[in-house]
Amino acid sequence: MSSFVAFILVLVVTALVLFALARYTSSRTKKGNEPVSVDSTITKHLKRKNWILPIIIALIIAIKTVAGGLFFIAIVWLMRLDPKPYSKSLPLPSDADKKTAKRIYTWLLLSPFITVPVFLFSVAVLYNSSSTNELVLTALIPLIFHTILFLGFNSKSSFVYRHTQQAIFLVALRTGMAALAVNIGSYPEDGLGVFLLGNGFLWLFGTLWGRNQVVRGECWWAKRKGEAIIRTAEQLEKLSPQENIEHSTQLMSKNQDDAAVRHALIAFRFGDPVIKKQAVEILDELGEVEMF
Repeated sequence: MSSFVAFILVLVVTALVLFALARYTSSRTKKGNEPVSVDSTITKHLKRKNWILPIIIALIIAIKTVAGGLFFIAIVWLMRLDPKPYSKSLPLPSDADKKTAKRIYTWLLLSPFITVPVFLFSVAVLYNSSSTNELVLTALIPLIFHTILFLGFNSKSSFVYRHTQQAIFLVALRTGMAALAVNIGSYPEDGLGVFLLGNGFLWLFGTLWGRNQVVRGECWWAKRKGEAIIRTAEQLEKLSPQENIEHSTQLMSKNQDDAAVRHALIAFRFGDPVIKKQAVEILDELGEVEMF
């Protein structure tokens, strides 16, 4: 019983830490980042997110393990968060954005040297329990070391924000694999093969997969959300002049001057006199207009 109480205390502390960090990062991203304008269809889409299916799945998981059900709901919630301001078109990531996103996957590559020993120690000490819920909790304890990923939600870059969520998704898969392994058979070593192969694959190939996306300026999770990263002049021209002005203004506020200039130039090229004037003002502020 004492081990069960200890696990419950760990779960409560972990939940409070995650909740506090989430509230903190959410408040930080909202300050001073109100969108210039957001398409009404996007707003409606955000309001209509359906939680029925995730709740049903969480309840099914909770039949075997309440901790697993709560963990599933927490991951779904984190994956559904959106950067502020929200846009279906993501600006081309800067070199600084790519470096930040790479650091996320560097942590995923190095973290097992801390989390795996903690996990194995917890299993060795507390495996005498027959409760599935307690065994799942042993897989959730190392998540405390992954709360550092929440710092990615403070980034003004949508590219970094989405890669933060993608990294959290990979961590969730690792955790799920560990929880499965620890519940196989009657002894800890019965699930060792599943843990080594499953987590080893997710650790190596999952991390390289994410890091290679960063190098290419891509993001799988952004694509799954229906978001496109603007790359070429042809793609910029598909946006309306007003949308290019809005993107340019947002990028300028995030100190992504090169991308802001590209949007402003396209807006000036295809916009009406009012748009052209706004584009010139932006370009002038960015030091791209010469006086003769």
